[in-house]
Amino acid sequence: MQKIFFAICLTAILSTAAFAQNNTSYPVVVSFGSMCCGVPSDEPVIKLIKSFKKQYKIKQIAVDNIGPMGREGEYYLAFRLKEFSKAQKIKFIQQLKKTAATMKEQGYAEIKENETVNKADLSSRATVTVLKF
Repeated sequence: MQKIFFAICLTAILSTAAFAQNNTSYPVVVSFGSMCCGVPSDEPVIKLIKSFKKQYKIKQIAVDNIGPMGREGEYYLAFRLKEFSKAQKIKFIQQLKKTAATMKEQGYAEIKENETVNKADLSSRATVTVLKF
């Protein structure tokens, strides 16, 4: 009886651990979406990253590029922000919001804070690529 109970507990623990590995939490995610004709260029966000890095003398900023999500090139730029201080995180997110608000030439860029990305919910074609700036 004890062996069966132990096996059930072990199975529950292992399945919970496996499920947790499929979820990744990000302080901020830029979601690039499409209305009909593709997504906006990520160039304004890339410029912001490079400028912020230089201004605050951050050695490297890593970003997870997650996608493609749909048929028109939708994808996420997900930031862990481990390299940032608390004040820098707040400032960076504020600047991301201002930048994203201007990105409307084709599709849209939406800022999502404290976003959890579940790998099981992603498109079967989606991959996660780490970009380093």
